[in-house]
Amino acid sequence: MKKKISVPPSLYALVLYVLIILGTILSLKYIPLLSAPIFFSIIIAYLFNPIADYFEKITKFSRGLISGILILVLVFVFTFLIINLFPYLVDQIQSAAQKFPGIIKKFSEGIRGFGEYLTKHFSDYIGDFDLMEKISEWLNDSLSGLSQFLLTAFSSLYGILLAFVYLILIPLFSFYFIKDQRKIEKTFYSLLPMKYRWRMKRKLLKIDKILSAFIRGQVIVIIILATLYSIGLTLIGLPFSILIGVFAGLGDIIPYFGTIVGYSISMIIGFVHFNSIEELLLITLVFVIVKGSENWYFYPKIVGREVGLHFVWVLISIIVFGQFFGFWGLLFAIPSSAVFKVFIDDLICYYKNSDYYNK
Repeated sequence: MKKKISVPPSLYALVLYVLIILGTILSLKYIPLLSAPIFFSIIIAYLFNPIADYFEKITKFSRGLISGILILVLVFVFTFLIINLFPYLVDQIQSAAQKFPGIIKKFSEGIRGFGEYLTKHFSDYIGDFDLMEKISEWLNDSLSGLSQFLLTAFSSLYGILLAFVYLILIPLFSFYFIKDQRKIEKTFYSLLPMKYRWRMKRKLLKIDKILSAFIRGQVIVIIILATLYSIGLTLIGLPFSILIGVFAGLGDIIPYFGTIVGYSISMIIGFVHFNSIEELLLITLVFVIVKGSENWYFYPKIVGREVGLHFVWVLISIIVFGQFFGFWGLLFAIPSSAVFKVFIDDLICYYKNSDYYNK
C-alpha cells in the first residue's frame, strides 16, 4: 500500500497568498473605482493606527473621535498642499514642457560630436548609429506617453468622476478602518479554523509587522528623499530642482525608478545649463549622497530589517511583477516579495524537518 503524501500547510498558505495578491492587483487594474479607494484607505489606516493607539492611551477620547480628528487633519493638510504646492508644481511642469524641447535640442547639439566619434571609430561594431536620434526618440515617446496620460486623466469625464469618488470614499473608508481596527481584526481572526487559528494568527501578525514597517517607513523615506533631492539640486542651481526632487523622491516608491529618471533628467538639463564638468559632477554627487544615505542609513533605520531583501531578490521581483502586471505590479513587488519570503522560509523549514530530508 502506497504511503499517502501529505501536503504541508505552509504550501496551502503560499498558494492562498499568491491568489490574494493576484486578486488584489487584478482588481486594482480592472475595477479601480471600488478597489483603489479601499487600497489607499488601508495604507492610510496603517499609517495612522499607531497614532490613534497612542492618543487613545494618553487621553479619554473615544477611538471614533480620535479617528475623525486624524482624518480631518489629513484632509486639511492635503487641501493645504493642493492649494499652495500644486499650482507651483503645475507652473513648473508647464514651464518645463515649454523649455524641454529647446533643452533637448541643445543637448543633442552638444554631444552629437560624441555620437559621430563613435560612428567614425567603432563603425565595425555599432554601424551607422545616431546616438542622439535614439535618445530623442526615447524622450519624445516618454513625454508623449506622459502627456497622453495627463490628458486622459484630467480632461475626461470619467477621470473627473474617478477623482471625485476618491476624494469622498478614501477619507470615509480610512475613518472606519482606523476606528474599527480591533473589531475588524477580531472578526477576521474568528473566521479562522480553530485547529490552525493560533498558527495562522501568529503568521498573520508577522506579515502585519512586515507590511507596517514597509508602508510607514516607505512614506517617511520618500518624504526625506524628495526633500533632500530638492535641497541639493537647488543649492547647485539646477533649473526645475524642486520639480525634479519631488519626482525623484515619489518615484522611488518603485525602487531606483525615481532616482534613475531624476538623475537622467538632471544631467540633461545640467549639460545645457552649466558650463563646466565640475557642476555636472555636483549633480552626480547629490544623487550619490542622497541615494547612498537612503540605502545605508535611512532605509535600515526607518523601514527596519523586517523588509530586508537581497538586491537580486528585489531586482527579480521588480522584473517579474512589472512584466506581468505593469504599474500596480511594480508597486506591489517589494512588500509582496518580502511576505512571499516568509512562506518560502516556512516551506524550507518544513522540508528540513521532513523524513525525506533526514533519511
